[in-house]
Amino acid sequence: MITIIGGTYHETCLEPHFQETYGSGLRACKVILSLDSTLKVDFFTFIEKELEAYLNSYSDLYKGLTNHFDLINTTPLFYYDYPLINSRIFPRLDTIVKSENHLDVNAENILMYGFIEGTAKVVGNKVVYDPQSPINPQSFILSGSQATELVIILNWTEAVVWAKSEVLDDIKNYFFIVEKADYVILKMGAMGACIFSKENESTNITVYRTDNVWSIGSGDVFAATFSYNWFLGINVIEAAKKASYATAEYCNCGDYQFHEFESNPNIIPLNITERPKGQIYLAGPFFTFSQRWLIDRIRRDLMEMGLNVFSPLHDVGYGIGKEIAIKDIEALKKSSLVFAVLDGMDSGTLFETGYAAAKEIPIIGYVQNESENSLTMLKGCKCEFVKDLSTAIYKAYWTLADNE
Repeated sequence: MITIIGGTYHETCLEPHFQETYGSGLRACKVILSLDSTLKVDFFTFIEKELEAYLNSYSDLYKGLTNHFDLINTTPLFYYDYPLINSRIFPRLDTIVKSENHLDVNAENILMYGFIEGTAKVVGNKVVYDPQSPINPQSFILSGSQATELVIILNWTEAVVWAKSEVLDDIKNYFFIVEKADYVILKMGAMGACIFSKENESTNITVYRTDNVWSIGSGDVFAATFSYNWFLGINVIEAAKKASYATAEYCNCGDYQFHEFESNPNIIPLNITERPKGQIYLAGPFFTFSQRWLIDRIRRDLMEMGLNVFSPLHDVGYGIGKEIAIKDIEALKKSSLVFAVLDGMDSGTLFETGYAAAKEIPIIGYVQNESENSLTMLKGCKCEFVKDLSTAIYKAYWTLADNE
């Protein structure tokens, strides 16, 4: 028996288009029951009355699933412009009174996600806790929860906010001493994950390069597949390795068809132990607001991944053509990769990619709306064309790491 506690939320993404009702809790149910449809799963959540039939349809599909829910007025909606951007949440968080909605659960094996619409207190033997909040993560201990063995899974931003420190030793001390965790798994995005134990041991967990990157729900999948394996008796490190691979499969296809560990030749393990230090040259037109927004957004995403980015828009700006060209070429000479926005086939961008090609600098070409013929010259160079923005950004990271 596995007990899952987590949100049921509406999710909408503008590009690529996606509109479903999952949330961390319901997605975890689907992940675990896709791994073993014969399992008994108890699911505790909050839903609005209109979703009762929808939730019960999952119990009809998976006979081992039992739903337990408290009714709320409105099921929250998470809206993404694209997967890497922070979601907008409706209704606004400051209008939700969490204290009105509370769950108390006592079970053997518990996977608990943080809520935005309520709180939970759990008592269990093996407990996995994923706070699911970079803004205000709920303390496991202060909630009154207890576990014989506790694994906390979270990303770096959540860890810093929760522990109120960017120093790794401070973060580890907080979770092992204050939150009384036995293990902490820090998810590091394109670098994979790292496991820390209260015995002060650490283990890096492999990240996998995929053809596509669909990141909405990827953290839910990691926590769910880790919990499934750990609850079965697999040790923490091996469970995390299996979770990383399953998450890569999910990111690659966006579905819940999981296969044997490392059986897919298109999902490639990468040994990345530190962030790449090389410079990325961000090439693309910036004559209109929409173009400047896109360049600014890509730059922020790359920088938030810890990468060094040179952007002509931000680092040179507007000015005399000759002066701009000199500064841009100097930056190209110092760059290890070019990220090029190719839609529109801007002459300046084509010059920059041509220069990079001549110097054998790898190029990630983000392009959605150009013909095969217009890209002929770049095809013969070290240029990888990508139609999806999230995938292009991750591939820039991985390609840069591969070349260091």
